[in-house]
Amino acid sequence: MTFQVTLPPEQKRSYIKELITNLSEPKVYNKWSDVRLEKSLTNLKSMGRDPVGCERLFEKSSIQMLMTHGGLGSDPKRGQCLAFPDTPAACEALTCLANMFLINESTRDVALDLHLLLRLCALANLNSCSLRSHFLVARLLFLLTLRRPKIMKQAVDNYYINSLLAGLMDFHLDRLVSKAASSALSSDPFTSPQVLGELLKVAYNVTSEYIALRKMTPPEPTGFRGLSLAALQGHSTPRPSLSPEPPIEPGTNPVTDNQLTKADSASFGQLLQPAIATLMHVAMDTSSLSIPPPHSNAIALLLCYAPQDFANDFFPLTDSLALTERLADICDHCLGLLSMNGENGSSGASPRPDSTASNSNLSLYYASFNHNVSHSLLPLLWLLISISQAHIPSRLTMRNRWFPANRDRTVAPEAADTTGGRMVFILSQPMPTPLSQSVGNLLYNLWNHDVHQLVAEVGYGNAAGYLVEQGIPYMAGGSEAPPSPNSGSGKPLAGPGPVNPITGKIHPPPNGASRSTAGLSHVSSASPMRTPALASATWDKPMTEEEKEQEAEKLMVLFDRLQRTGVVEFEHPMAKAVQEGKFEEVESDSSTD
Repeated sequence: MTFQVTLPPEQKRSYIKELITNLSEPKVYNKWSDVRLEKSLTNLKSMGRDPVGCERLFEKSSIQMLMTHGGLGSDPKRGQCLAFPDTPAACEALTCLANMFLINESTRDVALDLHLLLRLCALANLNSCSLRSHFLVARLLFLLTLRRPKIMKQAVDNYYINSLLAGLMDFHLDRLVSKAASSALSSDPFTSPQVLGELLKVAYNVTSEYIALRKMTPPEPTGFRGLSLAALQGHSTPRPSLSPEPPIEPGTNPVTDNQLTKADSASFGQLLQPAIATLMHVAMDTSSLSIPPPHSNAIALLLCYAPQDFANDFFPLTDSLALTERLADICDHCLGLLSMNGENGSSGASPRPDSTASNSNLSLYYASFNHNVSHSLLPLLWLLISISQAHIPSRLTMRNRWFPANRDRTVAPEAADTTGGRMVFILSQPMPTPLSQSVGNLLYNLWNHDVHQLVAEVGYGNAAGYLVEQGIPYMAGGSEAPPSPNSGSGKPLAGPGPVNPITGKIHPPPNGASRSTAGLSHVSSASPMRTPALASATWDKPMTEEEKEQEAEKLMVLFDRLQRTGVVEFEHPMAKAVQEGKFEEVESDSSTD
């Protein structure tokens, strides 16, 4: 009998105690049929989902009992392996353990003391077991290795956990490539992509915790403002750093110093190819509003490797740009899913706001970004940054793909309905976010850390916030020639006239007007230089009242940012006038003309 109702705590404690007592006595459960044994473990699993009244279940003896019924009751003999029974009762026992480890984290340490990790790594017959067994083994490995850096060296060097993971991942990749996964077990609730995602999560745990142990740093590489990569994968909740983080060099990603190098290839090289093969050969679910598993897990795992030290895997001689182009495809897809004007663009790229859209609409556009998409984009952007730093052809490929020389420069860069346009729009947002900083780092790196090239391509108005935030000085002197539509490529751009360095688009001046960039500059928060003020352009047609309000709001945002970074001290003039009594609101007299 399987209980579907919630029992009172005392009755629940009594029933759990009776179940555990019977399941711990071989003389009792050996007389049971397989069906009764399975149902007893199923009842224990159902009641164990709520920790209230389950104190007896969390004891060491109960964990040992569940390991016994799961076929993991004894250590393997020297030079031998274990065989998983792959019965419904054994799977129910492993499910009980997985639920227990998820609800009560302290039980993981008890299981580690009982050598559960060793016994899981010693299973040798998993290729002939069900997908449910694969999933449960992977889930147990994931929970046992999560935030446990002290056991990683033993798991890698003595338990050979990487060999187990690589073998299982290759098994499921072969099934997916050969289409066996879709034809053999179509009724199985567990699928090869599901299991592959769990295995990649375990591989990420092992690599990241191994790096943390070696470097004697916190186990999770921390990103911008306390965001951790594990949090982005859904492994844990974001938590602030305990100590101040050193500033991140512009154009880099926050995990650069926490990556495996060539010296680790013997132990961890076997995990790299399955992760790359997952991205290259496993079809991605394009209906998801984020990067779905197993692709998101593969991206997280690749972040643990330094591309320059594993160049043969990242950039093979047969097709050195294959991985880069695949990651760029995923980036195109995800940026196309970002919400526009409060509506999800799940069917493709959403309509871009036109050039006449009000600033409030633009704020709504950015505020409506899908949270899952934004967070899943971060590790992908970090990986693209690492690849662009390590491989010049990949850097050129990304730059030419997203910002081709023959693109239409008569459209503002941030308004273009392209991946590059969406990147520039994210970069141009008034308030810095982890996503906008990562996009800025990627674009800054694509143009070889040349701030003048970056400004020429995206416009100073779009890049100014990022440059100030990162402390990157920029100054265009009076002798510097303005960017031309043909610069750097030899291919003419669409539209006549030079490119406006402020807006980043072609805007020819009227007859008789002269264009000057002599005063174009900004003061970096990291630079003591003082430069002339920004000269206004003289070729624009007279601004409407709405455009004036938009520009005034942009200036207020810019002054607020400069004040927060310590560059200037600024106070809102209207607020100051009210405080000093120089301004008061009066009622209008409708009777007077």
